[in-house]
Amino acid sequence: MPADAQEKDDTTPGGPVERLRGRLCRERVDVGSKSERLALLLAVAGGERVVLRRSGANPFRDPELESLEGQVLIVEGERRARYFLVRRYLVCNDDDASSD
Repeated sequence: MPADAQEKDDTTPGGPVERLRGRLCRERVDVGSKSERLALLLAVAGGERVVLRRSGANPFRDPELESLEGQVLIVEGERRARYFLVRRYLVCNDDDASSD
């Protein structure tokens, strides 16, 4: 690999910042593979489900996010190849969830 080329990994900041809104749920992902697991996902408008991983937290178990399961969140961060890296989040009131 050339010296000036860098692969972007999970610790490289600087991806485009996105904001998503949806309901936090837990579902089995990567079914049938060695990576099969229960993961926290954000169910956003249009039916898309995005696996969430909070920056600096354990990628397989995050008690802070797990405690918010079922609530509507606005998350801000970076979309990665297989998940959304959450930098910040805000819990919304259920009556604000008109798009869910």
